Amino acid sequence: MVPTTNLQRPSPTRRGGLVRPGLASPGLPTVQLDLRTGYDFLMSACNDCGELEDLLPEDRAWLQEARGDLARQLGSGPAMSACGSFVTEIGRMMVDRPEIRTAGQVVAAVDDLSDPELIEWLLGELLEDQELAPMARRTIDGDPEAYITLQAQLERLKGMPVLTATPPELAAGARRVVHAWLPLYEDIESRVGRLLERDLAARPGEDAVGDPFGFVEKATNGIRLAPDPRVRRIVLAPSYFGRPYNSLAKVGETQLIYYPIADSALESADRLTPPAAAIRLYRALGDESRLRILRLLAERDRYMTELANELQLSKPTISHHLAQLRSAGLVTVTQQGSLSYYTLRRDRVQEAGLELGSYLAR
Repeated sequence: MVPTTNLQRPSPTRRGGLVRPGLASPGLPTVQLDLRTGYDFLMSACNDCGELEDLLPEDRAWLQEARGDLARQLGSGPAMSACGSFVTEIGRMMVDRPEIRTAGQVVAAVDDLSDPELIEWLLGELLEDQELAPMARRTIDGDPEAYITLQAQLERLKGMPVLTATPPELAAGARRVVHAWLPLYEDIESRVGRLLERDLAARPGEDAVGDPFGFVEKATNGIRLAPDPRVRRIVLAPSYFGRPYNSLAKVGETQLIYYPIADSALESADRLTPPAAAIRLYRALGDESRLRILRLLAERDRYMTELANELQLSKPTISHHLAQLRSAGLVTVTQQGSLSYYTLRRDRVQEAGLELGSYLAR
């Protein structure tokens, strides 16, 4: 395994993407590249964290078969589905425990936790949110009325049911998921580790030292983090099974980002396999709503709520479209506190072709 790498720069100078005016410059955080297959073990167990099309053909077949096995073992009801989604939150526990590296070590660490401790990790991200924290704390402490209120808050924010299992059910379900998933994932863990190593080896450390925010934007293919005095460290964990998406989690003063490994890190025995970047680009453009989003962004930067209102689409639908556009490199998202705004990447539009450029220029 390639060791974890810490990269830091003392100068406050920042190059790269623009940030909204008026933001203070609190100093640059440490950027840490953190290669551990344990992270991707958790990501692979999540049903909605990546896309089959962004995996190598042999891994698409493996993942579909493995998920079928898991459903046969554990069932596929709403509660178990919620546990599968929340299991990635266990990765927050790994941030300050570098000794947890492999899938087996993740499961052993989970076994060492009491149910209350595991619940804290599964729902701890909600405690980082100023609006959700009061109800989240009461929910974690076992208040049934707070749980119902928190369910409603999350559904209102996300536009769909999120917390469909109680905290005790989440803890029990998460334990079952990681134990059932472990023998399946261990069959491919060493090969996944090589893919992660190839990605990390191709990323020059000096880029992160000289321009940490630009380095994050490049690694994530379009996420710009605005300076935030509450974030002292950024941990970038390469992920294969999360491709082509990024997944962000806050752990105290640390911003954890699971980022998708680059296409160049993939190994394929099939020389006819088309480049994943090309597939993502044309898949993103093959939808009327996404073209409309690009047309609006050609006028100016916009927040997700603005786009949803303009197109009269739900936030989950807009979020899905924006994730597709960002993974194709067509838009950049800037994280500014609890808000995110989106910017058209005009250089990528030029690469996509003359017809698209003509449409966006109307």
